[in-house]
Amino acid sequence: MALFYDPFMEGLEKSLGRHRRFLLEKTGGKVLEVGAGTGVNFNYYPSGVEVFAVEPSVPMFKRARKRALGKKHIRLYNIGIEQVPDHPAFPGKFDFIVSMLVLCTVKDLQKTVDIYARLLKPQGKLLVLEHIHSGDTFYGKFQKWINPVWRPFADGCNLTRRQDLALKEAGFIPESEHYFRLGTDWYRAVMTLP
Repeated sequence: MALFYDPFMEGLEKSLGRHRRFLLEKTGGKVLEVGAGTGVNFNYYPSGVEVFAVEPSVPMFKRARKRALGKKHIRLYNIGIEQVPDHPAFPGKFDFIVSMLVLCTVKDLQKTVDIYARLLKPQGKLLVLEHIHSGDTFYGKFQKWINPVWRPFADGCNLTRRQDLALKEAGFIPESEHYFRLGTDWYRAVMTLP
């Protein structure tokens, strides 16, 4: 998947780039980027931010490492989110957590969302950009049909999750949110905890 990810996403990234920029230009302090993938976000961070980026896939990590070259404000680790709370290289809490195109792939969505809540500072912000299930539409039914074939091909990407609802059910409150459509349904939000 790492070999094909950037070419596959190239057309979509022309539209997603403005959403990434909108969210990431607000960051400051210590940032945890979860599921850095090939490092697409790295060029959007402002100077002065301290980014701790994690990516569990070795092939994706290798591609992200190339994008991180020369960016001293970005520290990249080949680990998953589950390892962050006990890892000695990470601060205890973060000012921002970045979750972009990652919650579809995590094995345990609830556990990941719980870790986000534990790692976010009081008044910290969770920045979300995720594709979500299109519900009971024709396309949503197609997503359910193709999901068993798609998941193994796409590194576990689950087309039938509603990450927006999972985050809200876990207590995250949207400070701002935006639903939009690019082939499938998407969710962009700045979220906080009470």
